[in-house]
Parts: sequence; structure tokens; C-alpha cells
Amino acid sequence: MNRETSNVLLGFLVGAVAGGVAALLFAPSSGKETRQKIVDGLGRTREKVCDEYEHAVEYAKTQKEALKEGYHEGKEAYKRVAGKGEQSA
Repeated sequence: MNRETSNVLLGFLVGAVAGGVAALLFAPSSGKETRQKIVDGLGRTREKVCDEYEHAVEYAKTQKEALKEGYHEGKEAYKRVAGKGEQSA
């Protein structure tokens, strides 16, 4: 996940939480009900953030492995090309 996508995702999550809390605070409910709704909403948001974090970690691992593989393939290709140049000289 690139930095721009991460920033957009983080902004979306923060905005969603802030909007949810504001909606709950302005809703006609008792204080106890409102606090419980906030706790429940924050719990769901925490689960979503944890899921997104796990997804980001998996994505980073995949990209790391792809980079390693590409690096090693490039290195081997360079060795083959460099070896041909030495043989023809």
C-alpha cells in the first residue's frame, strides 16, 4: 500500500469515527445509551482498523518477497550478461 493510499484510508477512518461520534452525541438518547453506543462503535472501528492493519502487513510481506525475487532475478541476469561479455573479450 503506497503512502497516498494509506493517508486516504487513515483520513477516511478518522472521519468516519468523528462523524459517528458526532451523530451519537446529537441523537436524542440518554447519556448511558449514548456512551454505550460510542463504546460499541469504537469497538467496531477498532476491529476494522486491526483488519486493515493485518491486510497492510500481508501486503507489505508480499511486496517484500516480490522485490527480493526481482532483485535476485536481476542479479542473475546481470551475471549472465556480464559473463557473456567476458567470454567474448
